[in-house]
Parts: sequence; structure tokens; C-alpha cells
Amino acid sequence: MSDSIPNLGGGSRIYAVFGDPVAQVQTPTLINPLFAARSLDLYAVPFHVTRENFEATWRVFAAMDNVAGIGVTVPHKIAAARLCDELTPAAEAVGAVNSIQRRSDGSMYGALFDGLGFVRGLAANRSRLAGASVMLVGAGGAGRAIAHALCGEQIGRLSVIDLDEDALQFTIGMVNREMGGPVAQRGSGDLAGIDVLINATPIGLKSADAFPVDLRDLNSEMLVADIAALSRDTELLKLARARGAATSDGRDMLEAQIALIAGFAAGGEAGTPL
Repeated sequence: MSDSIPNLGGGSRIYAVFGDPVAQVQTPTLINPLFAARSLDLYAVPFHVTRENFEATWRVFAAMDNVAGIGVTVPHKIAAARLCDELTPAAEAVGAVNSIQRRSDGSMYGALFDGLGFVRGLAANRSRLAGASVMLVGAGGAGRAIAHALCGEQIGRLSVIDLDEDALQFTIGMVNREMGGPVAQRGSGDLAGIDVLINATPIGLKSADAFPVDLRDLNSEMLVADIAALSRDTELLKLARARGAATSDGRDMLEAQIALIAGFAAGGEAGTPL
């Protein structure tokens, strides 16, 4: 990285990335080359921030003029949303953020790019969402963000599966409010009539047996996305490809999301990639 990222100077700006743990976070490695390619004197730097020290650390970084913003990962997405002065519609609806832009007046503007990153990562397959019957497995943070983004794609129906009843009901209610009608419902695990299957959980990394959906009806007409697949294919994606289905993995979502985060960190409007 030494040939693309020069030494920091007095005029450099920092995009801090908070996590607990933080050693596994890929944002600095992925985003710094984007800054360098635009000749921006801006650098993403990871910081190990615990739950106990999160708010105090936030206050310190929010007070520094050479901080361009803060990126947050587990377990800080909800806590950060509560500390922001303003939120994007997606962040407000879901109640979480993953990127915060520090404005010139010191106010903190929070955004959530998980959902938008997911739909943009679908590339040409994004057009298949309009009017589609979608099954979403997972109503956690990423699942909720994806569900919110799906509303903007004008899907026809959303079936949601999650063992956490509160998370399930939150996601169903959020989607139905956004769509202005009963579009979302509890999923049964039956793929009959489903056009798009999305896995937003770690389930299936080791085996497809634990996946809470009957995959016998998975076919070549479907789009199957699994955001858990980063370094390798999950069993779900292997099966989908064997059946001839269109697929998308976590790398598609991550690449699209990193471009959005980079644009926001550089001071652009939320949703504008760098």
C-alpha cells in the first residue's frame, strides 16, 4: 500500500472505523485505494472501541475538525444511530447506521448502506426485483436494511423468516409502512411462487441442512443471493448454481457498499459512490 498511500500530513483527514473487535474489519483496506485513486488526502483508519468507551470516543472524534467521518461495525451500529444529529431515511427506518459524515459545523449525519449496497451489487439482476415475490431469511441488522431497500425496488411481496419474533415483526411492520400496504408477511419456508431468495444470515456457511427453507423447488428461473458468501461459496449458492439460478454473493454487496461509503466519507451526498 506504500505506493498508493503517502505519509499523513497536517492537512490530512481521517475516516475513523470503530469496531469491537476491529482486526477483521476490511473497510480501511478496501476504501483507502479508492481515496488514493481520486488523489484525496483522506485515510480510513481502524480503531478498537469497546461498548463501554464508545460514546466517550465518539464525542472526542466528533469534536475534531480533521475527522471526515466515522464508520461503525458490530456492535456499534444502533448506538451510533442514537448519537447522530440527523439520519438518512434508511438509517432512520432501520434504527442503525454504518457510516457517519462529519459536517463542517461538527454535526454528525448517519447513513446505512447495507441495503442500497445489496441492490446495487445485484447489477443487471436488480431489474428482476420489480414486482417479484421475495423470500428474505434473516431480519437482523443487515436483513432489515435489505428489506428497506427492497421497498424502493417496488417488489410485489416479501416473505420474512427469522427465529427472533421481535425482529421479524419489526421488519414486517417497517416494510408494510414503507409500501403503504400488506406487502410483507411471515415466511413459511416454502419456495413455491418465490422469484428471489435472499439469505441475510450466517446460516449455511457450513451446511445447507440447517437452512430454514425447503430448497427442493429452487430452480433456474430464480435469483438467489447469499450475503454470507465472501471468501468462498456457501452451500446455498453452490446448489443454486447447480440448478442454473442467477446468483449474487456477499462480495457483490461489499464492493457496492464500499463505493457508497467512500463517496459519503469524502463529503458527497448519501447514495453517491466514489
